[in-house]
Amino acid sequence: MMWVKRIGVLVGMAAGLTACQSSDHVGSIDSSLFDDKAGVHLVAANMPVYQQVSPPFGYIGFCVRNPDECGGGTDAPQPIAMTPEKWTELNRVNDYVNRTVPQVSDMALYERAEWWAYPDARGGDCEDFALEKRKLLIERGWTAENLLVSVVREWNGDGHAVLLVRTDRGEFVLDNKNWEVVVWSDAPYQWIKRQSEKRPYIWVNLDQKAVRTAVKTQELPALGEPAPFLAAAQKKSPATNLRPGIEDGQTASRKPADKPTAAIN
Repeated sequence: MMWVKRIGVLVGMAAGLTACQSSDHVGSIDSSLFDDKAGVHLVAANMPVYQQVSPPFGYIGFCVRNPDECGGGTDAPQPIAMTPEKWTELNRVNDYVNRTVPQVSDMALYERAEWWAYPDARGGDCEDFALEKRKLLIERGWTAENLLVSVVREWNGDGHAVLLVRTDRGEFVLDNKNWEVVVWSDAPYQWIKRQSEKRPYIWVNLDQKAVRTAVKTQELPALGEPAPFLAAAQKKSPATNLRPGIEDGQTASRKPADKPTAAIN
């Protein structure tokens, strides 16, 4: 299955983990993308974003356990400037995590249907891959508002998670199922929701079918304020408690399954 990359006339081959790229592979991109004389241009139109939606349950549990990882934000996000060096770094981080982290389901690791965490030596699943790539890029100076964990649906209906990277040349997908970094519109997924570039703990709808026709202006919490669900967890009152199981990573309404469901909820 071929994925047509909208970068010049180059074509990328969709590859699963069974067709791994070499360790020195850093992707391919038309040099004209970095030609200053040509001026900055998008590789593809930016992804449409709609109303705020509830975060995945697994993400809420991750934030309860790691509140410092879900704070921050900005009122004036700016896409990161893509350069040849940044492109190389993006591909190397993507390849490194895909190559070194074993892919293991949450059920096998934690005996839970859904548990978002940074992977350890035992491995991790798709959300863990995305979180690890985000962490490594932030450590290398990439701005957090441009590294957005996103939930998608595969062709067979399964949930999946990837990392979306916002740049001045387009929005690129870092995926553990396809090692080629592609623009969002070339990834073979139905986009469901992702983190907001303004507040990491706020998630926004990407699915046009789920757009509400009459949406009031949704105000953002002030910078520095904790996520509303974290404030609820800290109060620990019956009226504000999280749903049973969220704090420990489980989805109360879902029976355990061997097949990971990647946080569509």
